Amino acid sequence: MSKFLIIMKREYAQIVKKKSFLIMTLLTPVIMAGFMVLPALLANKDVDTTESVAIVDRSNQGVGAALAIALGEYTIGDSEIPTYSIDSIIDISPSDDTRFREVIDLLTGQIDAREVKYVLAIGPTPHLNDSSLLLITNSDDFRTIRRFEYELSQILSKERLESSQVNIPVDSVLALTHRISLTTKNTSGESIPFEIKFFTALIFVMLMYMVTIINGSGLMRSIIEEKSSRIVEVLVSSVTPFQLLAGKIIGGGAAALTQVGIWVVAGLVVSLFAGSGSLEIDPGLAQIVFNPVVVIFFVLFFVTGYLMFCTLFALVGSIVNSDKEAQNFVFPVIIWMLPALMTGMAVIRDPYATWVLILSYIPLCTPTMMFERVVFLAPSAMEYSLFSGIVGEAMLGLLGVIITSIGITWLSARVFRVGILMYGKRPTLPEILKWIKQG
Repeated sequence: MSKFLIIMKREYAQIVKKKSFLIMTLLTPVIMAGFMVLPALLANKDVDTTESVAIVDRSNQGVGAALAIALGEYTIGDSEIPTYSIDSIIDISPSDDTRFREVIDLLTGQIDAREVKYVLAIGPTPHLNDSSLLLITNSDDFRTIRRFEYELSQILSKERLESSQVNIPVDSVLALTHRISLTTKNTSGESIPFEIKFFTALIFVMLMYMVTIINGSGLMRSIIEEKSSRIVEVLVSSVTPFQLLAGKIIGGGAAALTQVGIWVVAGLVVSLFAGSGSLEIDPGLAQIVFNPVVVIFFVLFFVTGYLMFCTLFALVGSIVNSDKEAQNFVFPVIIWMLPALMTGMAVIRDPYATWVLILSYIPLCTPTMMFERVVFLAPSAMEYSLFSGIVGEAMLGLLGVIITSIGITWLSARVFRVGILMYGKRPTLPEILKWIKQG
């Protein structure tokens, strides 16, 4: 046991004393917070300069002029500076296709020359067919596009109602038929926006993925270097191969746990500041990030998943002779962590879908898939039970990960014992199976 502890302490010290460990520990929460907050800030950021708009109107109904008046109501922030400048309103006869094409070609050239940003072409029958409306731009500013759609909808709705000769005022009809805004709450009475749930789960899973890949790859390269330099022969003369394997994995796991511990403490400090009112955090984000169930299962799945995958990385390092050979084996290991990243949008739509449950209980997918479901479902739970609900499912998944980790460690130890002393030709699968049987 004392030799195992020496190996573990050595591996732990080698990791935590690196400058990269300190940098990653300090910068990772900042980067993750940036990924959570920055996209929302940028998406909601309004323009800071007036944008030019040209309108080509073939409706003969004054739709272009009405749209220009509506867009003139938008201003930049709280200032009186208009958001949109209507550079021109060009009225063209519905039957004059040649003139229309000439004008569109001219304005398209002005867009490329950055003289105009948006060109709105209104066809002959916009109130009958949406295909009569065309927006030409090189910008994908969804906020501006939604504004154009809203204002045109209002104008054309009035046009349709007036032409239908309804016996009540048009504004009254629009008020009676306005689009509703549906408020959504979970079973605990809280309302957490879809975007916050999705991006928070994605960031947590990315954190697991990155730390595991970085540290697992480092462990694999360390074993390859020790094997190539024959240092491993000196080590196994003093300790058993299993003690060497376990020491390296547990030492690396302790370093990873140190990182997580620092992040959890930092999170608690932030939550205290948030509770005192000196720091404002989105309530939905706080409900997820500071939820005890989410924090506890993040630590549990992070550590167990880390140990499971790092054991596989150590196994790869023991049977190859160079980093180039290792690349052939790395992808089959990390591919099991990808489903959560690839299916997050579908999981949040239906966390209880059959295929989601199946993936959640496959041990190699469980740390990421099950934790993703925890992020989506735990804040919605009114009460927690170890034997039911998402907590019970997560506990069952965690048990599967632990059992699988023990089995992988047993297999890896048998391969590791022979593989670290094998040089030259890369072993084949029958040879590896033979090592396991002889173990």
